[in-house]
Amino acid sequence: MIDLHIHSRFSDGTDTIDDLLKIAKNKNLPDLALTDHDTTLGVKEIVEKGSKENINAVPGIEISSVSNNRMIHILGYNIDIENSQLQELLNIINNYFNETFFEHYSYLLKNNILDFDINKIIKYACYKQSIALSDILKAMIAEGAPYTLKDWPEFLNTKIKLYHGHFIENFPVHSSEAVEVIKQAGGIPVFAHPAKIGYADLEETKILLPHGLRGIEVYYPYHDKKLVERYEHFAHKHDLICTGGTDWHGSELTTWNAEIGDFGVNDIKILSTS
Repeated sequence: MIDLHIHSRFSDGTDTIDDLLKIAKNKNLPDLALTDHDTTLGVKEIVEKGSKENINAVPGIEISSVSNNRMIHILGYNIDIENSQLQELLNIINNYFNETFFEHYSYLLKNNILDFDINKIIKYACYKQSIALSDILKAMIAEGAPYTLKDWPEFLNTKIKLYHGHFIENFPVHSSEAVEVIKQAGGIPVFAHPAKIGYADLEETKILLPHGLRGIEVYYPYHDKKLVERYEHFAHKHDLICTGGTDWHGSELTTWNAEIGDFGVNDIKILSTS
């Protein structure tokens, strides 16, 4: 199984590039795709190191975007990570993430929900393009706090979510722009885990067809048989490719029942840009 949805520590995962390649080698996976959120920092490393292990690593991305007040993720495959338009878009997104992170953190601190040195979080996440909310807990654990990463769902719900900002309303990138920039970077744009946005899944997908959407993520841990059939039918009707992956975030942060290689596709040729 070729897993086309994997995250590393460069976004909100926990594994290093070496960790991911070790898992892939142990599972005899010949191909995989690194699709970190809004960053390509790990792509060059995984491509180069993977080739030495006879593992083909597809250069990928998962771009955050908004349409009709819904957060939508667009996967991109076989992208040129040096493309200037792609990197400009990622800078816009990551600057927004950093700005909203500090707003979020300030609220939690001001309201005595959290009391943890912001500089320790910044230092912990210094190798990344933007700070993720989960980096708060990761930094606290690194400093000896009595948590584990398995506490993240409860930590998120009882502390982080007490702040209600305007993150989606002010998000700077529309989903159509994400699709078009991935195309500009020579890549294949794919609608990620459509069931996560509920009843609007196919309507939002249709909006992106004229902008160059090439695929839909059909095979995914949360997609039951009925949903798989629904998305396969839609893909066939609109001449889209069907992709799949586990959405791996590491052994402790992947809270759904899936490991690398459990979901994906059987043929890497579907990612041909021709």
